[in-house]
Amino acid sequence: MLLRSSNSVFDNSGKVMTVKGPLDPEELGMTLMHEHLFFESIMTTTRAPDINTPMMETKLWDDPLSVENLALIGVLANGNRYGAFRNKDSSILADLDLAVEEISEFRNQGGASIVDVTNIGIRRDPISLMKVSMRTGLNIIAGSSWYVKASHQSDMDFLTVEQLTDTIVQDITVGIGDTGIRAGIIGEVGINGEPLTDNEIKIIKASARASRKTGAPISLHWGGTGLEKMEVASLVSESGGEMCRTIFGHSDVSAGDFDLLLSLLEKGVYIQFDLLGRVGVPLSWDVLNKTSPWPEYLSFSGAAIVADTINKLFSAGYGDRILISHDVCTKVQLKKFGGTGYSFIPEVFLPYLRRIGFTEEQLHLIMVENPKRILTFVTPE
Repeated sequence: MLLRSSNSVFDNSGKVMTVKGPLDPEELGMTLMHEHLFFESIMTTTRAPDINTPMMETKLWDDPLSVENLALIGVLANGNRYGAFRNKDSSILADLDLAVEEISEFRNQGGASIVDVTNIGIRRDPISLMKVSMRTGLNIIAGSSWYVKASHQSDMDFLTVEQLTDTIVQDITVGIGDTGIRAGIIGEVGINGEPLTDNEIKIIKASARASRKTGAPISLHWGGTGLEKMEVASLVSESGGEMCRTIFGHSDVSAGDFDLLLSLLEKGVYIQFDLLGRVGVPLSWDVLNKTSPWPEYLSFSGAAIVADTINKLFSAGYGDRILISHDVCTKVQLKKFGGTGYSFIPEVFLPYLRRIGFTEEQLHLIMVENPKRILTFVTPE
């Protein structure tokens, strides 16, 4: 069954859907698969200081983030740079000119396309994405579906799978809200798990059904913890989604669990390492914290571990199922505030892969061919 968008039959198969409209996949070029240009973290509501917070820390929560107060914020967060979440302003990306400046660093390194997976509940802004695309010349793909529980709308408990599916389909076939700007990916689908909730299961099912109805790919947030990922994969498949159209994101934290990655890849999914360039990527679910499957954002980077895992995945024959990105979602990740920005991968990570023996053909597969394959719509059913 083909869906109708406005007065015409919707079938975007063979094309990539950007905020400016359908794009020939051959024009996609080097692509970042999981970023945020405009964003409000759920941390702005869940981490605000309570009545017992010391006065200076309370003041830092409300002050605009600056180079001058970055160090003090870090000290108050036990030296963890990502303790800058303790500053409300750091959790908000809302500056059009700054977004253009920062994302142009990626373009200047040969980048061509960016997938912005900001979705329902975390202030997605398709019109601003369009403005950035027009000003930079970059192709930008917008997201749909829902983020994690803390960002869900108040009536989420009462919405049906069918209603959720219709909303995603509307985003992709007609446009987001009344903007006329269409989403080009279903994600990031905010599945935490531990355990999977009823609403998470509804969202998984709705995302899978919408993927089948539109031909759009699915990009999962965590997609559950540990073996829950296998359960999530089954739910996607049972609800009509295709494994070859499904991405398991934030896989950096599972880089030390090679058996789990292989089990997922054997199902046909894509594995996405999208926390590159940020301080605080642990090696695997259980290396650092034996009491919980959730990682702590500590003060070291797992990029070298991810590189080693990618090398092993190529050796195992899964080079065509690897995607990478940075997941920029806070000001402290921007170059203006001392972070590595949106260009760490072409500036640092790809040269490192070359030094350890990766060929240009392999890098092209990761950065161009794999994104092109997953982002190209298939025929809807």
